[in-house]
Amino acid sequence: MATRHQVRQAVITLLYTHEMDTFNEDFASEYFAEQKIKNEQKNFAEALFGGVLENIDNIDEKINSYLSSFKLAELGTMERAILRLGAHEILAQTCEARVAISEAVALASEFGSTNGVKLVNGVLDNIAKDKSPVASAAVDTKEFYENLSAIQESLKPKEPRNSRISKDKEKKEPRNSRIPKESGFKKSAKSGPAIKTALKQPPKRARKDEK
Repeated sequence: MATRHQVRQAVITLLYTHEMDTFNEDFASEYFAEQKIKNEQKNFAEALFGGVLENIDNIDEKINSYLSSFKLAELGTMERAILRLGAHEILAQTCEARVAISEAVALASEFGSTNGVKLVNGVLDNIAKDKSPVASAAVDTKEFYENLSAIQESLKPKEPRNSRISKDKEKKEPRNSRIPKESGFKKSAKSGPAIKTALKQPPKRARKDEK
């Protein structure tokens, strides 16, 4: 059974073919069957597709009001389809605005350009604010990066329990590493200060017991 995201993918495809003058009912039926979109999901797809076409003039006008340097007609066909579907879902309240924007951004990342993702997010966010100015429906960037950091932290490899050496142990030198000052060792002038040689003292002669 197809998911709601797959249904939206199908609607985007239908909107694209409709604008390219290659759409017909046979194509829609075959496409739905191929994508296993049926029953309630098919009804949902047809409702979205029909809703966009029925209100396309109002939808385009709303989108254009938030495009400053260019208009909707100058965008790519796929970006137009994604914006129209997202705007329709927000205006017709077929779902929560946050869901509509999130789905549209996902579709833009799959089918559109890199700049198209930011454009879709920004335009649909403004439409959602205009309809419900209390809170923005756009993705919370701060919350996104906080969650991303937590995910990255959880993916770090964990060290074995006995692998850590305490700082105190690292600072301590081995017992026999230090040479006492009175041990009879001195620095060798020839070899440099890093090398130490032993001072060999002649063995003491054994004393004869005096009678």
